[in-house]
Amino acid sequence: MTDQQTEIQEVTPAREAVVWIDHARAIIVERDHSGHSVHVVDRLLAEREERFEARAINEVFDRDRVIVCGPAYARTGFERAYVALTHRPDRLVDLQPTTSHGG
Repeated sequence: MTDQQTEIQEVTPAREAVVWIDHARAIIVERDHSGHSVHVVDRLLAEREERFEARAINEVFDRDRVIVCGPAYARTGFERAYVALTHRPDRLVDLQPTTSHGG
């Protein structure tokens, strides 16, 4: 009879962030050890959009998954900048707003 060792690996939950972004600010929500944290990145007066996006990306750079929502123009710009800086398109999840139709 052979003696087999079973290796138990601790499962670490994925580090996720939700980013709601428009041209004026990015609101970043994450879960941490004490619950949820919210961080707001405001676009500075006369700040170029590329710099603003880079500052927002810096806040979520090492997350395993980044869920992006907001107006389409802002989501697209953020996602393109994120991929250009991180080279990790697989980490992005795009949430398109739903529209309700009266009935």
